[in-house]
Amino acid sequence: MHHYKEFTPFELKPYKHKKVGYDNNIYSFDIETTSYFELDGVIYNNLKYEDLTEKEKQRAIMHSTMYIWMFSINDRVYYGRTWEEFKEFLTMLNEYAPNKKIVYIHNFAFEFQYLYTVIEFRDVFARASHKVIKATALEYNIEFRCSLYLTNVALEKLSTTYNLPVEKQVGKLEYSILRNYKTTLTEEELLYCKNDCLVIYYYISMIELPKYKRTCDIPLTSTGHVRKELKTLTRYDYQYKNKVRRSINTDPHIYNLLVMAFQGGYTHSNFINTGYILDNVDSYDETSAYPYVMTTYKFPATKFSECKVKSVDDLIPKFAYLLVVKFTNVESKYFNHIISKSKCANILGGVYDNGRIIKAKEFTMVLTDVDFKLYLKCYKCNYEILESYYSLYQYLPIKFIHFILNKYVKKTEFKGVEGKELEYQLEKGMFNSLYGMSVTNNIKSDIVFVSDTWEEVPLTNEEIEEKLKKEEKDAFLSFSYGCWVTAYARKNLIERAIDLDPYVVYMDTDSIKLIQGYDKKVIEDYNKTVIKKIENVSKLLKIDINKYKPKDKKGKEHLIGLFEFENDDPESKYTYDRFITQGAKKYAYEKNNKIHITVSGVPKKGSTRLKDLSEFKDGLIFKFQDTNKLLLFYVDNQENHLMTDYQGNTVIIKDKSGCALMPNNYTLGKALDYVELLSDLSSARAIYKED
Repeated sequence: MHHYKEFTPFELKPYKHKKVGYDNNIYSFDIETTSYFELDGVIYNNLKYEDLTEKEKQRAIMHSTMYIWMFSINDRVYYGRTWEEFKEFLTMLNEYAPNKKIVYIHNFAFEFQYLYTVIEFRDVFARASHKVIKATALEYNIEFRCSLYLTNVALEKLSTTYNLPVEKQVGKLEYSILRNYKTTLTEEELLYCKNDCLVIYYYISMIELPKYKRTCDIPLTSTGHVRKELKTLTRYDYQYKNKVRRSINTDPHIYNLLVMAFQGGYTHSNFINTGYILDNVDSYDETSAYPYVMTTYKFPATKFSECKVKSVDDLIPKFAYLLVVKFTNVESKYFNHIISKSKCANILGGVYDNGRIIKAKEFTMVLTDVDFKLYLKCYKCNYEILESYYSLYQYLPIKFIHFILNKYVKKTEFKGVEGKELEYQLEKGMFNSLYGMSVTNNIKSDIVFVSDTWEEVPLTNEEIEEKLKKEEKDAFLSFSYGCWVTAYARKNLIERAIDLDPYVVYMDTDSIKLIQGYDKKVIEDYNKTVIKKIENVSKLLKIDINKYKPKDKKGKEHLIGLFEFENDDPESKYTYDRFITQGAKKYAYEKNNKIHITVSGVPKKGSTRLKDLSEFKDGLIFKFQDTNKLLLFYVDNQENHLMTDYQGNTVIIKDKSGCALMPNNYTLGKALDYVELLSDLSSARAIYKED
């Protein structure tokens, strides 16, 4: 690694895009920081935060400082110790390479919190407050981009995932030690810093640039890869565009109803089996649940029009329906409760199971015909259809179906094949993004960064209408597709659950966990319907059936959509020796005398906290020592102060902003957290204000 004053001229690679001059070299940036706090005038390292009382935590003043920055130009990495040196380096770089430079930062949200008081930004693009995807530095002709959004892979896993020649030096830098810009860093610490930049360089140079050729053409997000490929494939396919265009709803009221009808994957535990240690639990995973329904089911193919449906018996199978329904005297028929409280309006007399309705006197919902029929199976109730709209059911555009299946074939054929590891990771990433692409949110409030603050600026009705018309003109994909994808997938999962009701332990989107005594024929019979459906659709649409059941490297067929028994130990008869759940996204299991956990917000390593599954219960505290989980505090308007590092170097800290990371504990409980909100985040669209 080279000091920034050792700047060496390099070959410029200019190109033009939309009359803007770019440089095609690969640039990356990273910083290392120290987090600490001040209490009653005394500075403490962040580990001491755990020892504070709640009142002391409220009084503690959070601090953070950057003590080294790294900037790579291709594989040459420069460093400096202060922000003044960084600005000096950028000035020097911009004078030598004046064209626009794209600089990648892994988790740009973190660095941005420091940078916004160092350099002036414009065109800040973020998905939510602080969640920055890209931003332009006004003075230095640099566009910073987030490589974490691009890859959706943590930096420590990026190298192994894509077989890069360098890897992040995990654990080689102790973050709790107080450091500042005068701290002497060891060779090992400097190598750690250097490799953080090199991992990004090798990823861009080996994975992205060979495919896209120009840095400005690399997508901003992981979903953008598959989106870009499909757009290129369909750009001049007017038959495809016309079919999609007919299904895009520009009527603001219909748009609102679709937003309200959308639900994510179903995640829930069966309350009669929650909180108990269960022996010999089996688990079944549905193979690519979303791509299966996208390639075999019919979807709304025309704009929704009003109709006068009054009863479920009025629903005609060849039409999709969007319904506003008032339910009364509702009571679940089963132990598994499926209607989400968050999707209901005007609830009266509700009784809940971890956010799901057990019974209620009254509520109103907007839902698809798929969900409506499912709810009538699962609940005793009366209902009144207040509004109804219909659309013709058809299969998705044939080119899109082929696109999905081709990704499935490649992913399956490349898996585990020596020499095809890179191709497998790329195809797997794109295949897993297919559903997300269908519900990508282009109609949402603007998140703007003005005067050093984040503001959410709601879209006006006129802006929403303009965006709807643009979606129709672009004719890429219809949001209604995404609404029905998840509806079909929930139906396929939940219908198995009500058939196996008392034996169900836990469900999550495409998997179901069961205690012994369940009827395996339920799973087998469903799988037979999958096979039959695929045979019929492949024949009807004239698609080679082998695309639905590609072979892996051993010649084994993998038919899409089947529920497959999950077992990573061929000598074991069951998936888990012992299992316990405390609710959605909270379970632990034992296999071969080793405990594993899945808890939202807690790393897998937190399993070391458990000596026995009996400890996995309300009130269990996962401490920082178990998980290394950190709590992030945004530091703004930080005042100058003295800080002495662990080597005795005292300096004036002048950072005006930053991120302070403090040890964080997690207490297990059955309360409904934010699981449902997270699952629906991709569709958190703006609502048109109706009179």
